[in-house]
Amino acid sequence: MNNFKLNGLNITDYGGSGQPLIFIHAYPLCNRMWDEQVNYFRNKYRVITYDIRGLGYSNELEDYQFTMEELVNDFFNIIDHFKLDKVNACGLSMGGYILLRALVRDQQRFSSVILADTKSEDDDNAALVTRCETIINIKSGKKDEFLDGFLKKLLSEKGYRDKELRNFVRTIMSWMDVKGLCANMIAIATRTNTLYLLKEIKVPALIIVGREDIPTPVIHSFYLKEGIVNSTFKVIENAGHLSNMEKPEEFNNSIEEFLEKINAG
Repeated sequence: MNNFKLNGLNITDYGGSGQPLIFIHAYPLCNRMWDEQVNYFRNKYRVITYDIRGLGYSNELEDYQFTMEELVNDFFNIIDHFKLDKVNACGLSMGGYILLRALVRDQQRFSSVILADTKSEDDDNAALVTRCETIINIKSGKKDEFLDGFLKKLLSEKGYRDKELRNFVRTIMSWMDVKGLCANMIAIATRTNTLYLLKEIKVPALIIVGREDIPTPVIHSFYLKEGIVNSTFKVIENAGHLSNMEKPEEFNNSIEEFLEKINAG
């Protein structure tokens, strides 16, 4: 395992001789949300995780003003750093936003993509206003109030009742500082609408969503499945937005079956 910084990004390369499999985390978390996936796949693939700019240990930045395009640049820079030809990549929520834009910009860099609990649409006016209000609240000292409220949206009702899981997710969220939280919320607001560009994506795609996902309900994943021609659709029952953490075994099996099918073909 090799942990290092690249242009301010905290990156962990778990090594291995298998195909590269990069995981991009959700907001407002860090690479630790992928613990169960790392443990499962690290002996089968070359697993790489990183903290998105401004979050986790990628928090020693000179400039906290950045856009979604720059977050996509970070992803491409990681691929270039490792001199990887094509990668398998999995992004959940914000991680999915990064991957969707990356696919539009240069899908030749991908062997396959897993889009989990995410969506291709950009923010409407109401969502933008809500983001603005949230940023103002976080900056005014209401960080914990925001995180406590958002935590309830990230997990299903059953998942939220799981004290160990709830506390772990909340602990991860508590590591994020105000600057990183606000900077990434602004970056999310700068993402483009890729809904009508999905038909141009030819890369094999697995679409995963928790049945009880609140931030990105199932219908948005259905749109992804309908738009991407070479896609597989998986709904995980009794799981919310963080389907990989609530149902890690089912999440991992879905990815493994998908990748095995891709390689067999």
